[in-house]
This record gives sequence, C-alpha cells and structure tokens, in this order.
Amino acid sequence: MLPFLTPLKITKIIQKLTRNMTWPAMFGLIIMQAAITYVLFVLANERALIEHPLQFFYYNMVVVSTVGFGDFSPQTSFGRLIVAFWQIPSGLIVFASFIGKTTQLFIDIARKNMNGSNDFSHLTGHILLFCWDKHSTKQVIQLILGDKKRHNRQILLCVTEDMENPFPEIDEVSFAKLDSFSDTQELDRVGLKTAQRIIIDGSTDDETLSIALSIATFTDKNANITAHFFDESKAKLLKIHCPYIECSIDNSAQIMVRSMQDPGSSQVTERLLSTLNGATLYSILIPDLITDTSFGELFKTFKQRYDMILIGFSKDKSGNDMSLNPTNDAIVSAGYHLYYIANERLYVEDIDWQDIN
Repeated sequence: MLPFLTPLKITKIIQKLTRNMTWPAMFGLIIMQAAITYVLFVLANERALIEHPLQFFYYNMVVVSTVGFGDFSPQTSFGRLIVAFWQIPSGLIVFASFIGKTTQLFIDIARKNMNGSNDFSHLTGHILLFCWDKHSTKQVIQLILGDKKRHNRQILLCVTEDMENPFPEIDEVSFAKLDSFSDTQELDRVGLKTAQRIIIDGSTDDETLSIALSIATFTDKNANITAHFFDESKAKLLKIHCPYIECSIDNSAQIMVRSMQDPGSSQVTERLLSTLNGATLYSILIPDLITDTSFGELFKTFKQRYDMILIGFSKDKSGNDMSLNPTNDAIVSAGYHLYYIANERLYVEDIDWQDIN
C-alpha cells in the first residue's frame, strides 16, 4: 500500500464515491464485479464454483462480505490467484460501497424526516395541521390519536418556522417545513389536494386567515376544514369567502361565565370535546337510503340499540343551521348530519339503517 493511502483516507475516498454514485450505478457495479469474477472462474475451469448460477451467487456473496463459510473454495492455482488478486479486493470495494450507500440512504431519510424536506405528495386521505404552538399542537395531536375508532390517517404537521420535527417519536405524525403557505409547489408537496382533514391554527388570527385563504382554492371541496380564531370578525370574514370552512372561536369567556352560573359546566364542556376520557361528542352522516324520519324515533332507537344520545342535527356539514335538542317530531333525512354523545365513534356501516327506516 502506498504510504499516503492510509485506511482512513481509503475509507473517505469510498464514502465520497458512494455519496456521488446513483443506485443504478451501484447495482451496475455489483453486476460487473460478479460477471468478471464468473468469466475468470470459467477460464480457470473452476467447475464446482460455476456449476449452478445460484451456487456461484451464494459463494461470491460469502467472499465479498468477508463471511467465509469455507464450504466452497477454488481448487486450481489460477482460481486461487483470481480470488486473492481480484475477487476479494474488488468484492470488498463493492461491498463497502453498498453498505455505505445503504447507510447514507437511511441517514438521508432520517435527516429529511427531522428537517421537514420529505415529499408527501403521495399521501391520500391524510390530516394536515397548519399550525405550531409548543403546547396546543401537542394537545391537538393527542386528541386526534385519542379517538379509539379513528381511521388510520397519517397526520402531517406543516410549519414555516425554522425548526426540526418536534414529534419524531410518534409514527403517526410526519413533519413538513414549508417556505410559504401560499407556494403552490409546497402545498403540492404536502398533498393538499388529497387531504381529507385540515386544521388551521396560526400563531395569530391574521396568519390563520391568510393560510385559509391561500389553501382554499386547492383543497378538496369534500374535505373537512376547520380554522381557529380569537377574533370573531376574522372568522366572519373567512366565512364570507369560504363558507364551507368551519370556524371555531375561542370560548374561554363563555366557559368561565357558565362555570360561575352552573357549577361543573366547564367539566361537561371539556368531556364533550375530549377523546381522551369516556363519552364525548361525535357526528355521523345519514346515508341515502334513509327517507324522512322523526328525530324522536331516531333518538329512541339509537339510545336503545347503540347507547348513543342524539343531541341535534344539521343539514350543513359545517353546522351553520344547527338544531340542538329539537322536538321529537322534527324531520331528518338522508344527507343530514347527526350529532351524538357516545363512548366511542360509530360509523355509517356500524348501524342497521334498514331496520331504522
């Protein structure tokens, strides 16, 4: 070995070559090493090593990986020279390059997951969170995952802040760092058009409004989109331009007053909104096969058969025409959204609608 080619320098050279090598080139190098070795063994008349292609592949992999089981070996002097001066040196280079390339692949995946540069355009039916707050975002994710019968939707946290993935330990949560919430290429990267659930909770009401208006044109019209505001006027402004987006308003003042007037009401509100403890609030869409039915009949049937308590209904998905505690003779039909309290979520297919109708 030349004095200036130390093992450390050789390792660095291999790492540099591996980093710049494409995967097709990597597999081409593996095939070339095996092919040359096979031809040399043919010339050396090493019949035992080349009798079956699978046997040669096994032997070559054992040699280049330095495992050396010893169950196969060259029998001729020429064959031993081939192993000593070609198969082992070339195999070590190829094997080291492959290990380095594979290691670099996993490092790149981990790095992209941490810095938010991964491409998520392949996702469908996922949940987008356009928000970041050290405390509230974590709570939002806990509440989503707390739904015992939630669909297995991937959660994608989207931010513009200069930060790394705050939830690397949660498999259901991915992380994307965007340059801007108004960049269409960035929105395509997070699969905006195919997302089925979207939460917008900016650091300020102005940011929330800006994000909502930016993404409104590109979202699936059937997607459930909600935006959180502190200022009711900003929420009303968004509803004018995007009536299908559901706006939630900070209600801390209302809860405080109700707690003063009706002790324990804050706990009721918390339980109705949380998926982490016992019964909570859900909604379900009445399927097309249901004709006009009285609310009272549905209330009785759902309570007796499914232990659900119906509390209201709405024709609009966003609840703009909500009717809470309606009369028993109020009529509901296909396409209405029912709101109920239950220990766990029920889907349309969990209910025998034919029997109800």
